[in-house]
Amino acid sequence: MFSFFNKDPSLLEASRKERHDAIDRLISQGTFHSGYYLLLLLATLIVTPGLLLDNVAVIIGGMILAPLLIPLLSISLSLVSGNTAGFIRSMKILMISIVITISTSAILTTILAEAGLVVNWIPDRINTGVYIFIAFCSGVAAAFAWVKENLSSSVAGVAVAVSLLPPLCAVGVGLALRQPILMKNSSILFLANLVGICMAGFLVFWILGFIDSGHEEEKALNKVQNK
Repeated sequence: MFSFFNKDPSLLEASRKERHDAIDRLISQGTFHSGYYLLLLLATLIVTPGLLLDNVAVIIGGMILAPLLIPLLSISLSLVSGNTAGFIRSMKILMISIVITISTSAILTTILAEAGLVVNWIPDRINTGVYIFIAFCSGVAAAFAWVKENLSSSVAGVAVAVSLLPPLCAVGVGLALRQPILMKNSSILFLANLVGICMAGFLVFWILGFIDSGHEEEKALNKVQNK
């Protein structure tokens, strides 16, 4: 009757095992051997033609495949736990991901582009507040789904709800087609999403008790480095 007072962990609590498993998955899936960069490359090769063809279905397919949530959630985790090495590693993964995505998209656009081909799904003006709010809500869902196994099936939906990869691809498209406005607006959209997700991830990981998980994160990092 009074289920609120039972001993089962609530949604706002994470057991030690849940925290350990979540850290292990985040660290292990952001590596070259895990296929992270391969998935990112394939997703970019799918999303970029989708943008050029204005094909929403293709774009969504690439968004589901893209693993960009991993470094963002890793950044949030490192900020909560205070693990400097983890933060630096996550930032490196994010920077490499950005370079891979933009350069691949630019090269592919150069190969596929025809005269007069433009991308018109990015608006002339970006309301960053709206996109940060959407990304924040998506980031909350992603962080909870990452820790709580019963919500893990929601991660794919979150990947679609928040627009991470398409703006980066659009920056590459704008670079190849020499469209500075497209590059600017797409960059703003990506940064808005990045800020929203990192803020949400920080809040959720803090609520779920990851503030004392710096040692576990360090162990996970050492395990990956020793492979």
